[in-house]
Amino acid sequence: MSLDTSASLKWTAIVVRLLLALFAATLAYEIGRAALTGGENAFGPLGGHSSVCVASPGVLHVEGNVTEDPRRARAVAQSSGVDDTPYPVEKGVEFAHGLPQLCKDDAGLGTQSLYQTSRFATPLVVLVALFLLDRLIADARRDSGFDETIVRKLRFLGVFLIAGTLAASLYTTIVETGLAVSMVAGTVREVGSMALRGWSFPWAYLIAGLGLVVMSKVVRVGAHMREELEGTV
Repeated sequence: MSLDTSASLKWTAIVVRLLLALFAATLAYEIGRAALTGGENAFGPLGGHSSVCVASPGVLHVEGNVTEDPRRARAVAQSSGVDDTPYPVEKGVEFAHGLPQLCKDDAGLGTQSLYQTSRFATPLVVLVALFLLDRLIADARRDSGFDETIVRKLRFLGVFLIAGTLAASLYTTIVETGLAVSMVAGTVREVGSMALRGWSFPWAYLIAGLGLVVMSKVVRVGAHMREELEGTV
């Protein structure tokens, strides 16, 4: 490996390691605050209420909603036009109309565990991916080049990022949909379609992972060409 290439990888390794450290510290802080406060965004005061907030089902997807009661619908239309309880919910559950969301305070340990793991699923996958990238760069510097082992690790990193973020986003969607359904005091129609609409598809991570897989193929071709050239010489 030339001195210029070695220096380039050195600075790349420093940048990746700094990013990894910053991301790990931020994630550890948020997880710690969530464990201590139980708050939705982990920024509440210590000893505050445990709050679980998820996207609420659409009004028309819940039986017993306001539109199925003509009198109530007319009363709402003649007043503010907003109903504080557009459909029945379980005890302790409140509507947050700004998003809209369903929020429940003092949720049990099981509910909090599901909710918090769904919040941090994708960031944890990204953290592992950054660690793998750091190890890959270290191996490339130590082995003085991009051989077949480095190519395989690069391809694995791309596949891991694609599969990991996809699985994490699905887990988050399933958990939050299940929590939303559990907060409704009634039957929710078309739960599957509601989950699909609420699925935050990880396009950016999938494109980044695909780019790494493609890059591994490019590097593999370059490595083979270099080997053939060295063999010829």
